[in-house]
Amino acid sequence: MNEQGLLALKGPRHLTFSNFVPGSNAVLIDTLSRGLEDSAWYFLAGPIGSGRSHLLNAVLAQKHRSAQVLTFIALELEAQRELLEHAAGDWVILDDIDALAGQRDQEMALFNALNRWRLDRTGVLMSGTGSDRFELPDLRSRLGQATRLTLKPLDDVDLRRLIEQLAREYEVVLGRGAADYLLSRTARNAAAIARLIEILAHRALSERRTLSVPLIREQIS
Repeated sequence: MNEQGLLALKGPRHLTFSNFVPGSNAVLIDTLSRGLEDSAWYFLAGPIGSGRSHLLNAVLAQKHRSAQVLTFIALELEAQRELLEHAAGDWVILDDIDALAGQRDQEMALFNALNRWRLDRTGVLMSGTGSDRFELPDLRSRLGQATRLTLKPLDDVDLRRLIEQLAREYEVVLGRGAADYLLSRTARNAAAIARLIEILAHRALSERRTLSVPLIREQIS
């Protein structure tokens, strides 16, 4: 089977609560999975690569199984930002609101959308590193009305657990010392590690190899 066939068999990774390594975030994850109140606003804050997008997608997947109407907007994608003007429903999920910071017209678009959702009693779940970078005082005030959920980065023990879990998900054999070697050579954040493991797993599958130290060395050198 060629590489394209192997990748087609694996398909994209589904981002759910069950395959999120919680670390010290168990209470936060419980809130996102079971404690979100209708019409309420939440701000999921955390550093880049901490898993904010994974958790927002997990909320989206969970709520899609209900009868609620949802809109998901990835604000780092410029093409999706125009959705702010029209998005409606029971919930609006906004990933990476930082992408709008410092751009007055886009900050105003977010402020106007938040005002509309407040009137419509739409639940809002946002993610970002924080609200300090926004220039409009009224927008910072609006963002401050959301319940803040702070996501803590994974430590090395949990990052190793993430590597092992990803290897199982992609159905590749993790070689001796590979996890420690990877942690010593890459950024210590969950998103970067997940992207690299995906690439390494695809190579391991297509080349019929173990996800080993030599494979990692080849990929990152």
